[in-house]
Amino acid sequence: MFLLMHATHNAPASLRLGIASLAAIGLGAVASAPAYAHDTLIDSNPQADQVLEEPPHEVVLEFSGDGLTTGDSITNDILVLDSDEENWASEEPAEIDGSTMRTDIPEPLPNGEYEVRYRVVYSDGHDEELGFNFEVDAPLAEGEEDAALAEPRDADATEEAADSTETAEATPTETTDDSADAPDSNAEDASGQWGGPLLWAALAVALAGVAVVAWFAVRRRNRGSTKS
Repeated sequence: MFLLMHATHNAPASLRLGIASLAAIGLGAVASAPAYAHDTLIDSNPQADQVLEEPPHEVVLEFSGDGLTTGDSITNDILVLDSDEENWASEEPAEIDGSTMRTDIPEPLPNGEYEVRYRVVYSDGHDEELGFNFEVDAPLAEGEEDAALAEPRDADATEEAADSTETAEATPTETTDDSADAPDSNAEDASGQWGGPLLWAALAVALAGVAVVAWFAVRRRNRGSTKS
């Protein structure tokens, strides 16, 4: 550095300015080199704050660096947590392939917000636990209704419908009045009576009357014969 300063002492002002600029750039690069030493998350699926119209089947995280390693006390893993802190990711450990880590989601995620929380040990040896959020907003199928958005039925309308049903059940069904066309049961009874024992009784009385009249006629004739 001393030789460089001595060599440029008698140089033109423009040359001294150029050399000073190059030296400043070199010092800045050396000073900033440690800042790029740590690995970090560079891509993910789903991405942070993404709104999905279909539930994802897996979570894939890609990191910078030469690959992930295993720490002494921290293992690489991915959790998918809902608002109740329930984990929807597979219970199996996350799969590591170089600088990529992934995990399956066995069941379809219901609509709602989720947090991807990951623990990772980078290739440079440092570890961290971070996360990001995403949302599932899948359209409902035709005829399907979200239970959370369903409006309760009006209580008065429900009670009125129930009353109408009870009234309809209590009202007897109208029938056709066939009493005018039906035969007179009294007439049938009377006809049956005269066509039965009463008829025979009347005949017996008539025969008895005829016998009495005949008896009186025979007796009167006999008296007339005796007198003569």
